[in-house]
Amino acid sequence: MSEVLGLQTGEPDGGPVPGRSRASWVTHILFTLFCIEIGIVLVILPWTPFWDNNFFGLTPQWDGLWLSNYLRGAISGVGLVNIWIGLGETWRLWK
Repeated sequence: MSEVLGLQTGEPDGGPVPGRSRASWVTHILFTLFCIEIGIVLVILPWTPFWDNNFFGLTPQWDGLWLSNYLRGAISGVGLVNIWIGLGETWRLWK
């Protein structure tokens, strides 16, 4: 048990987590793969020609916003956050 200010926290000292099931591992791995995959798609997709030819590009009201580099950068930033979350979860899984 860890101690904080002389009190036991009830958390293990970094040893293996007791009772972690195989389903827990599989769920954790699938979540990390999902985060990384979504992150990669969100980083790359706004900068491809596919982004220009979609449903939102059909209306002139949305063209200015949809084709803006600021929106594309913001969506790529969300993708980087997803990749960061996936890598953090991978680190937590193996720690």
